[in-house]
Amino acid sequence: MTNSAPMISDVLLRETVELELNEIEDKEQLIRHLSQLLFNTGKIRSVDEFVNAVYERESMGPTYMSENVAFPHAKSDTVISAGVAFGRSKDGILYESDDISGLAKIVFLIAIPDEMESSTYIEILKNLARLLMREEFRESLLKAKCYEDVIGAVQHHEALLAKRSLSQ
Repeated sequence: MTNSAPMISDVLLRETVELELNEIEDKEQLIRHLSQLLFNTGKIRSVDEFVNAVYERESMGPTYMSENVAFPHAKSDTVISAGVAFGRSKDGILYESDDISGLAKIVFLIAIPDEMESSTYIEILKNLARLLMREEFRESLLKAKCYEDVIGAVQHHEALLAKRSLSQ
């Protein structure tokens, strides 16, 4: 992991973590709900504009990556500062993305300000994808009981990946 991009743990706030998405019935409700969390913490100016940006990005390629994981994201001028919302659904929410679909139990919604360098944006996505490929990381998120468990898992696995990339 490089120092050029913010770490997920730097932009994941207590107020943007939702461990029980029991009332969410579909992908649209999911993205809107997580966007609202970002709005409530001052990360985005407009829920509607950000949701539209997420769907515009969705039209370019899938953000569902199997293993019950989705990470919708958008770079938009409605984003004030980089932010991540995390949501978890015990039963999963049907997440259709391009030609891929599945039940999303772990969802990271990433908001990137328009002025951020594209290379930094890509680095954030790559870092998150590396974390999500780790079964141990996904399992720790599924078992998390509170924000501290989630942020602890993120920090722990970010450190493991940083250590691994330094040794290569």
